[in-house]
Amino acid sequence: MSDQDDYQLRFQVADPGYSDEDNRLYDQAMAAITKALADGQSWNKAKECVNMVADAGFRAVILDDFVKITLATRHFQQEEGLKKIAKATGMPMELLLQAKQEMIHEVKEASVAAYHLTQGKGDGSSQSH
Repeated sequence: MSDQDDYQLRFQVADPGYSDEDNRLYDQAMAAITKALADGQSWNKAKECVNMVADAGFRAVILDDFVKITLATRHFQQEEGLKKIAKATGMPMELLLQAKQEMIHEVKEASVAAYHLTQGKGDGSSQSH
């Protein structure tokens, strides 16, 4: 396996297969939530920004992504404490803690899958303990 193949296997980007319209709605909703929070609205009020999305499952994905992106940038990159993020955004501490644990689990699963792909062991689907 070449170094290029190895790199491609380790850094594959999952394509969720959203339509152009879904991507437009996603971007609009993310921007609206960001603006609402920047304008000082509560998290519960900011969540209403996704009401433009008809599909409840897709709304949940957008909100989940927003919380995880917030954690990735503010907590993991900028080393801001969860309490400070909760206070600044109005997000419940329980939501932030749950999202953090999910993110750590997702990274673990992705790491195991990438390892298996680079070792030629299966399709990369991770079934860790």
